[in-house]
Amino acid sequence: KGSESGAGWGLLEAVRQFADVTVLHATPDAAELTRYQQENPDSGIVFVHVPCAGFPDPLHPNKALRFVAYSRWVSRAGTVARDLISSGHFDVIHHATWSVYWLPSAARGLNLPVVWGPVGGAVVTPKALRETLSRKGLVAERLDQLSVRLAALHPRTRALWKQATVALFQNPSTQRRVGRVNDLDALVNHAEFTVAPQTPNAPPHNEVVWVGAVESRKAPLLAVKAMRHTGPDARLVVVGDGPQLESVRATIQEYGLEGKVRTTGRIARDEVQKLMAGAKATLYTGLREEGGLALAEGMLSGAPVIVIGNGGPLVLVDAATDQSRIHVIEPADADTTERSIAAAIDVAMSTATQALVPMLDVAAATERLHQLFLAAKSSGMPGNSPDTETQTPEGE
Repeated sequence: KGSESGAGWGLLEAVRQFADVTVLHATPDAAELTRYQQENPDSGIVFVHVPCAGFPDPLHPNKALRFVAYSRWVSRAGTVARDLISSGHFDVIHHATWSVYWLPSAARGLNLPVVWGPVGGAVVTPKALRETLSRKGLVAERLDQLSVRLAALHPRTRALWKQATVALFQNPSTQRRVGRVNDLDALVNHAEFTVAPQTPNAPPHNEVVWVGAVESRKAPLLAVKAMRHTGPDARLVVVGDGPQLESVRATIQEYGLEGKVRTTGRIARDEVQKLMAGAKATLYTGLREEGGLALAEGMLSGAPVIVIGNGGPLVLVDAATDQSRIHVIEPADADTTERSIAAAIDVAMSTATQALVPMLDVAAATERLHQLFLAAKSSGMPGNSPDTETQTPEGE
């Protein structure tokens, strides 16, 4: 479904545990949500389709097109929301997605408490690891940073920064960028509410599993090159497809790693789940992750986790119920980072495989979210917090 739809669905499943929910949504998800409502009439969820001609797919590569179309949709959704509020009883407005700090929202100006987020959007690649990006990846990141900072100047966006009763941030980078000072705000990663399918009994296999889009910002080459420094028994499987897949395969051949590393390309989700559940460990080398749905699914599989310590994943692994199965790699230069990953892989390979329980407590995360909603409702601050300051956004 993509990270936005996946994150939104996880949040919706969490919120409906403690509230009746009315969801305003755009066209891309309309058919699927209508089908869900027909199949689950007692879900406590009402879906309201707010159409907008030209509203793009959430994964559309053109960020400028997404921004213009989404801004048009926000205006229409705000009108629909005001009509709903005038004719019904609502306690809180929740802006769930798009989950980035630099976009405007239909939640502002509705005279109800606003829960905003979790939002991200400010994570950047650690300076020491920028050398691992392809030229195209580096240019894309620079353009992203510029476009995001320009988009964040939108007056409606800045107004929401001030008016949100409770702001939930996916990572400290985004919290610093927005610069709010509000005791009700919290660090909450949307991947804490990931809805993962039940994994059947998966046979153990002697591999570490890397899962993700095979692209520059996910740094699959960092994982592959780390295998040069592992012991002879270490094995890695790269699961996924993307523009760097051929580069990954070429690197495997270049360093003679055919006996240690294999790729699967795109495979069915249930097959991915089986691989993770039976793995020696799961490995995540994303350089600028805001959340991490793949990481959350790995944690839910119960397999040990090896992850680069930057951005949203730090918040997510901090919520792990068993820290002994979490290995955070401190970002350093490429060679040092590769050797640290290799050492963690060797430890995982030498550890006996066990039947392990999930490391994310979705019920506990849902209850925490419930308390934050209650705080917003009881704050007496309808969409505007008098003690909230918006400082000059901090650079990264």
